[in-house]
Amino acid sequence: MPDDDQKARLLRTIEYRQKFDERLGQIDQQTPFDSVHGVDTTESVELWELPDAEQTWVGRNARYSPTPVLTVRNALSKCDVKHEEVTFVDVGCGKGRVLLLAGELPFRRIVGVEASEALCAIARSNVEKASEASGGHDRIDVVHADATKFDVPADAGLFYFYEPFSVEVSATVLDRIEDSIRQHPRRVVLCFTGRGQPDGEGTDLEKTPVAAAPAEMRDQWNLVKVVLSPDAEFYDSFLYEYASSPA
Repeated sequence: MPDDDQKARLLRTIEYRQKFDERLGQIDQQTPFDSVHGVDTTESVELWELPDAEQTWVGRNARYSPTPVLTVRNALSKCDVKHEEVTFVDVGCGKGRVLLLAGELPFRRIVGVEASEALCAIARSNVEKASEASGGHDRIDVVHADATKFDVPADAGLFYFYEPFSVEVSATVLDRIEDSIRQHPRRVVLCFTGRGQPDGEGTDLEKTPVAAAPAEMRDQWNLVKVVLSPDAEFYDSFLYEYASSPA
């Protein structure tokens, strides 16, 4: 029966995500982040658990799960951009871990875009706490917005995606980025991290980022590099550059 098949798939997904979170927990223990910075970024959150969950975005967006620290640092270090000249944008920033790690580099500005106001509040609190502890986070802004309607900064030069949503949403976000490039010609790099959303289907090495699918299908985006994660194959990053951007 279809209902039985659906229940069986749901149980497989739950089991897989439990194992996924256990593995992530082990990785995070090797490179502590929250305890060092006094922030809250480690615990994963299902979207339906959020107090402001809306059906319109729960069905198309992915759960919150942090990217391992070493993976982020390694991926960002391989992105060929002039930090002082560009704004960094984390699309679907969740609790803001990647924003804080991007703050270790001299980006002109750092922007996190998040559809959940509840997660935005946590991210802003994390930024404030980290700033109080070490300073230097005044460049970070957390924007509560639907990524498909977000006003792309004219100087945004590096966009980070950790499997934030479906292919359809990614395509619309990419449309907005391309519109911004046409209006303000510049070099733009996309960093897609994660080999598929952790739903228990397939294996880590069989997948490329779900969010990267629209870029793969468009001639104007070139895959320039695959950055292997120091943590696990699942967290490999795929870097794309806009082919028609000025040199």
